[in-house]
Amino acid sequence: MLFGHIAVSLLQHRYLKADLAPVVAGGLLPDVLDKTMCQVLHVTPSGRMWGHTLLGLAVSSLIVDIACGPRSARAWAIGYVGHLVADTGRQVPWLYPFVDYEFKPSPGLREILRRFAEDHREIVVESGLLAWALFWTLNRTGFGRRKAEG
Repeated sequence: MLFGHIAVSLLQHRYLKADLAPVVAGGLLPDVLDKTMCQVLHVTPSGRMWGHTLLGLAVSSLIVDIACGPRSARAWAIGYVGHLVADTGRQVPWLYPFVDYEFKPSPGLREILRRFAEDHREIVVESGLLAWALFWTLNRTGFGRRKAEG
């Protein structure tokens, strides 16, 4: 869920030296796009469709490159790929629309949140990953460090 994707993006920022804003935005866009289209607008059957594809990665990275430059596009793509890889335990339609996938209807948002709340292992893993990522990100930026007295 959200905590895990933010954590992966923060760790990519730290270890892959990807710019923070585009790596986090790229890491969240697949769900923002697909969950909005499915859960809010009800125009797609699944919460993993267009945004969870290599085509979505390529098109959005090209748009970011044109709008913000290659450095931001690189960070965006890193975050986006991190999101798709983090979702691989479940269906990811990497090659849609070039390959047919059976899109099972997504449960409603309430059901998704209920399942997440009941899966204590997932909560612990994602919260732990986020805490680790925040610790290293904040430590690297100097947040909370005392200035050297001199």
